[in-house]
Amino acid sequence: KRLRRTPSQNISIVGKCHRRHDALLFLASSSSAQPTSNDPRVELRSIHKVTINLPLGLVIEEMDSSDPSFGVAIIGINEGNAAQHNSDTLSNIKSRGGIINDVESENFICIRDKIMAVNETPCSDKGFDDVISLISSIESDKVTLELGRIEGSTVVNYYNGICISAKAGEAYGFLAEKCGICIDYECRTGNCLTCVRWLEFPDKERDLSPDGGGGSLHERTIFNCVGRMPRGYQWLHVLDPYGRGNEDAIQGDT
Repeated sequence: KRLRRTPSQNISIVGKCHRRHDALLFLASSSSAQPTSNDPRVELRSIHKVTINLPLGLVIEEMDSSDPSFGVAIIGINEGNAAQHNSDTLSNIKSRGGIINDVESENFICIRDKIMAVNETPCSDKGFDDVISLISSIESDKVTLELGRIEGSTVVNYYNGICISAKAGEAYGFLAEKCGICIDYECRTGNCLTCVRWLEFPDKERDLSPDGGGGSLHERTIFNCVGRMPRGYQWLHVLDPYGRGNEDAIQGDT
């Protein structure tokens, strides 16, 4: 049962604490039951830590408006330290030919990540206000976030530093929209090539076109209208559409 419609239930962390008043969230009566692993709303998550400067540039909200004990997740990344951190992480990976390991790939901060702890203080079962209180109480210019990422997901990194943890089979256009990336469409069938973008990805046995004559970083094109996320990649990087000429050959339809 919906009790009330209330503003300011998500936050854009651009300073110590700055609430967004333009987003509304329906709140229902809270359940006293704790989430369990067999609850269909619970997804298995891998845990990693990221240290980042303030302001964070993150937008967060409760994962389940009817039960704050399900915790808080990142739903957006604004231009700021989080986006710059992601760009720096990708640059570090690419500087070594795209060869990565689990620790480096987990250094990204992604939309859909759940905030598990703030400066070693657990908050995986805390509601929005409790997590905001933890972040607002930070007195230094850095914070260490313990993040939970959906197991088996792929980090999709956009050219502006925004990242999202994507599941296999999700549409590229849907992911771009979640990240605030504007994509132009015309036919929406993959024929007009309006929504084609270039993609960089680490080694896999198909569609290999080595970048720079070595290493394990490769490129191909995707259609945002009909293309869907493949399985088995740790990360994919969508290139700036203005950073590559339209005269390049269009191939591939992932």
